[in-house]
Amino acid sequence: MNVSFKIFHWADEIIHPKALINDQITNDELLKLENGFLNQLKKDSELIFTEANFSKKRILFQVRQLINLSNTIYGYLFRLSPAWKRKIHSSQLRQIYLRLLDALEKVILNVQQIMPETYFEIPVTYYGMSLLKMQIKKAVGNFSIVLQQLQIDKKLYDLLMRDFYIFLNKKEITRYEIDYIINLIKEVEYTNVFDTLELIKILFLHGFNPRDFFYYYTSDLNNRLKSVPDLHDQLQVIISEQDRFYGLPESKLKMFSSLSSIEGQFKAFLSQKKRSLKEVINLRRVIIEDEQGAKTKGRLKVFLSVPQLSLFIRVLIEKGLLPKENIGELFNFFATHFSTPQTSFISAESLRKKSTDVEFSTAQKLKGHLIGMLNWLNENYNLSNYKNS
Repeated sequence: MNVSFKIFHWADEIIHPKALINDQITNDELLKLENGFLNQLKKDSELIFTEANFSKKRILFQVRQLINLSNTIYGYLFRLSPAWKRKIHSSQLRQIYLRLLDALEKVILNVQQIMPETYFEIPVTYYGMSLLKMQIKKAVGNFSIVLQQLQIDKKLYDLLMRDFYIFLNKKEITRYEIDYIINLIKEVEYTNVFDTLELIKILFLHGFNPRDFFYYYTSDLNNRLKSVPDLHDQLQVIISEQDRFYGLPESKLKMFSSLSSIEGQFKAFLSQKKRSLKEVINLRRVIIEDEQGAKTKGRLKVFLSVPQLSLFIRVLIEKGLLPKENIGELFNFFATHFSTPQTSFISAESLRKKSTDVEFSTAQKLKGHLIGMLNWLNENYNLSNYKNS
């Protein structure tokens, strides 16, 4: 059913300032116009809200037309006032416009009773916003004072105040957004906020999702991570952040319904950060293993412990089989080119020190190896019964 509501044609044809600035028009005629508009508004609004064939979408469309009508009359009252404010009936005309705006606000308010779930999606009229703006400005002013008294990072403070004032100057504001901002301010004022992290938590819980708040949090976290040199400790910081936010109750609130939820933004960022850190840790582990592999490549493995190898080198030196000159370079050579089953990288200094600081068990085990070597020579070269002449 396609019904053309007559009230929507009044703005251009009947109550436009150009139609009412005639000095010949009387007060009675102005009152008749006002009553005519109000009667027509009543009939049309009843039709809007009682027509059974109208869908929810259709009703919202008609309500938006009422909002546009209110904004048009508001424009007559203020933007086009030079066209009529010097006329004889300017004062009366102003009062008529105000009464028409009041009547339209009451009709639009009926949506809250009929469709409460969609009422908060409806934009506030310019006239309605003019009545609310002082209340909101006062709330934001008080909020500014509260934040200044707390130990809040100045960057976050500046961000919040900027976002609030951008919000106040939006071309279109819904009733949900009005309630959201006032309730958020009250929550911060009545909650014991001790520091910046606590404020971030409250903003998170209330779905404060402007893009610059997300960028503030990610920048702050990245700065905190820079002060943590160890990658595993950085990973622990990320896990702690995930625990802090994932453990909070889920909220369906959003400051800006068109933007992603702050919960989704935070969780996606922390998960990606966690994955990236794990990848870097794994990459560094591979690099270290490759470096170790490169260093061990070419090393000759001897099946002695480091203390035994140290003592064996000392025996060779003391028996004149290795030179006693440049002892340091000699031990450095063995440390660089030899490894043991338990030790891939031998310290030259440790090797040299253990060659003189010998435990009895080490000497005993090396003696066993030397006796085994001697027995092998005897068995393979018939040296057991050989005597020097």
